[in-house]
Amino acid sequence: MSTRRAALAALAALLLAVAGWVAWRRAAPPPSDEALVRALLADAARAAGEQRPGDVVDALGETFRGPGGMDRDEARRVVAGAVLRGGWVSASIAGVALVLDGDAGRANVDVLLARGSGAGKALAALLPGEGSVHRFGLVLAREPEGWRVVEADWRPVELSEALDGPPPPREGGAGDERR
Repeated sequence: MSTRRAALAALAALLLAVAGWVAWRRAAPPPSDEALVRALLADAARAAGEQRPGDVVDALGETFRGPGGMDRDEARRVVAGAVLRGGWVSASIAGVALVLDGDAGRANVDVLLARGSGAGKALAALLPGEGSVHRFGLVLAREPEGWRVVEADWRPVELSEALDGPPPPREGGAGDERR
C-alpha cells in the first residue's frame, strides 16, 4: 500500500510540475519585434555560413527587391552561385543598427564574409585577401509568416568603418546607409 501511495504522490508531483511549467510558458512574454528581427538576421547569416542558400533567402519577403531590381529568385541564384564558387566559408554579423515602427522597419547590418581557407582565422589575418565586410541597408516588413526583408542594398566597407558599427538607418530606400 505504501508503494502505491508513493507512486501516486510522485505522479501528483509530476503533474504539478508540468502544470507549473505550462503556466510559466503561457505567462512568459513573447519575444519582442527587435528580438525576432535579430533572430531572422542571425538565422540568415548562419545559413550563409553553412552554405544553405535556400535558407538564406527564407529571410526575404515574396516582394523582395534588391539592387538593379533583383527579385527573390534572382537573390537565390546569386547566393547559390556564391556557394558553388566557394565565395565564403563563414558569414558573421559584425553589427546591427535597427529601427522598427509598427509593422515596418529599417536596419543597417555589417556582415563579415570569410572566404577560402579563412575559417577559424583571426579577423586581421582575413582582410583583405580572405575576407570582406559588407554593409547591408535593409527595409523590413511584418508579413503573415513573420518579419522579412523586402528591400536591400549592400556595399563593401573598410574594416575601420565596420569597427565603428553601422550608422542608424534613415528614412528612404535601402542603401541609404552611407554616412
